[in-house]
Amino acid sequence: MIKIQLATNGWIISHKVEDEPEQIYVFNEGETDEETAESFTSVLYHIKMLCGPSEGRYSAHRIHIDIRPGDKHQDSEELDFK
Repeated sequence: MIKIQLATNGWIISHKVEDEPEQIYVFNEGETDEETAESFTSVLYHIKMLCGPSEGRYSAHRIHIDIRPGDKHQDSEELDFK
């Protein structure tokens, strides 16, 4: 079982598999918006690794977790959102 909790300054993921001890992972928010986005990206990536589908470099469908500017941000015109 995976449990995600919002903490005052970040996120906590608890992971328990049957007879094994519970594992706890702590992700702190950053000081800036950029650091917070990077930290939350780590949360999502960790969840993907714990319970997401297995995939390889040759998989036809892979899940990507990344940070992009908002569609109204000045840098968004340089990116190809497909």
